[in-house]
Amino acid sequence: MDKKQAGLILQLDKYSDVHEAYEDLLFGLKTLILNQGVIPKVLRKRQERLNTIHSAYSFLEKTESIANEPLELSVKGDNWETLFLSYEKNKSKFKRDLAIGTNALSLANAVEGLIKNQQLWSEHFIFDYSQINLPTLGKEMDSMELLGLLRAHKHFELSKLPDEILKEFARVLKNLEAEK
Repeated sequence: MDKKQAGLILQLDKYSDVHEAYEDLLFGLKTLILNQGVIPKVLRKRQERLNTIHSAYSFLEKTESIANEPLELSVKGDNWETLFLSYEKNKSKFKRDLAIGTNALSLANAVEGLIKNQQLWSEHFIFDYSQINLPTLGKEMDSMELLGLLRAHKHFELSKLPDEILKEFARVLKNLEAEK
């Protein structure tokens, strides 16, 4: 990377200095990520952008590397309700990390957490969804609505769950499949 390339990445022609450019670009990406559902393929692109911004900023400002702690998380529970609550607790943590993050690498790490969390959640409901009429793939079901359905059907086998739940599970699986 050279100075010109770093300047283009950070769009320095629009800002008074490198720090302002960096902070504004991070704020824009944070807003996008926080306002959209967990769609791994889209989040991976945002993650790449965050890493590029970090590289450009580090090159221009000669910053030291930042080490993120490895992600250690699980989605555990005895039934559909507790599994979902575990997933949502993790998701909230990573969304909070995004909201308060101040550097591109910590934001990219939070994005990784959102994706890994969804992968772990989906391991509890892998099934053939080819016969299900999928909802809009980018639109997540309302969390409270899904929680209510899962609470009412928490001890049901996967195949006995209502269509609304299966459609949401299928949407998640399809989104994860699209990333591969």
